Amino acid sequence: MVLAPLVIDSIYSYASMRDGEKLLIVALTVWRIVHGQIWISVSRYLTAKGAKRIVNKSIEFDQVDRERTWDDQVIFNSLVIYLLKLYVLGTNTLPFWRLDGMALVVLLHVGPVEFIYYWFHRALHHHFLYSRYHSHHHSSIVTEPITAVVHPFAEHISYTIIVAGIPIVTTFLCGTVSHVSIFLYISYIDFMNSMGHCNIELIPRSFFSLFPPLKYLLYTPSFHSLHHTQFRTNYALTMPIYDYMYGTNDKSSDSLYETSLEQEEEKPDAIHLTHLTSLDSIYHFRLGFSSLSSHPLSSRCYLVLMRPFTIIISFILTSFSSRAFVFERNRFRDLTIHSHLLPKFSSHVCFYSLFSNL
Repeated sequence: MVLAPLVIDSIYSYASMRDGEKLLIVALTVWRIVHGQIWISVSRYLTAKGAKRIVNKSIEFDQVDRERTWDDQVIFNSLVIYLLKLYVLGTNTLPFWRLDGMALVVLLHVGPVEFIYYWFHRALHHHFLYSRYHSHHHSSIVTEPITAVVHPFAEHISYTIIVAGIPIVTTFLCGTVSHVSIFLYISYIDFMNSMGHCNIELIPRSFFSLFPPLKYLLYTPSFHSLHHTQFRTNYALTMPIYDYMYGTNDKSSDSLYETSLEQEEEKPDAIHLTHLTSLDSIYHFRLGFSSLSSHPLSSRCYLVLMRPFTIIISFILTSFSSRAFVFERNRFRDLTIHSHLLPKFSSHVCFYSLFSNL
């Protein structure tokens, strides 16, 4: 609802003046939400399997409630970009692609952005700022991709200025900004943030064996996980070079990385087998939307609008996947319990049961 005026104005601008840049802002917003949801689903599936998991603990209910508003940052950034388009660019348009602009964005990220973020992040861990702001983010010890964007509003403003503002505003002032540079840079930041908080070690050893200096240019999920468990180490945004330069890298980063890669899939003590019921039930299990999975017996009016997409996903899920797969993991004291989904609907299950009895 917050972005509804933006969407309406974007459609009107395109219909009346053929100004498609506002529609591009809407498209970027949708892409960021879809990208975030993909990370949520994939991360929870891999976490349930257990292979390469970093922190072997369950997520608390308080964390689930606290991180339900993960899309606040996306909405805030979209409003900022829209206001800049409205009051700064006006009727002017940006070029679609400029190579010099992309090169400048890379240099600005490696230099000022990473450096300023590193020291700003260290400042946030001072007890004065930590107790008032940053502790909200660090309440999540076992991180998920959406943990990356769960911050107090003041931090959202700061990160927007430092991480996104420096490269985009600088390239705009230099006259080299483009649609592609904005889209790729924001997507890169979203990707790296989600990967760093996914609690699954995804970076293979071959990356660092082929190019050892990459260790200082690319952080791993296990590297950032130590920041959430140790608090006073590994402050980097995406490049650990400043942690190594100023001695704040955790000494166990390499060993945790190796241990996480060797983590095998977990063997459960018990398995709960379930199946799909209605078309909308694909959204109700934990790999789907948290807002829907928390109310599995209810529906939402907007799901009617998503029905074509729902039918396509249901067809793919039931036609090309015949084996049950794990989608949730729970621990009760010393017991590990997995929930497995049989990708069939109730009608399929009844048909197969009837056929097997003949």
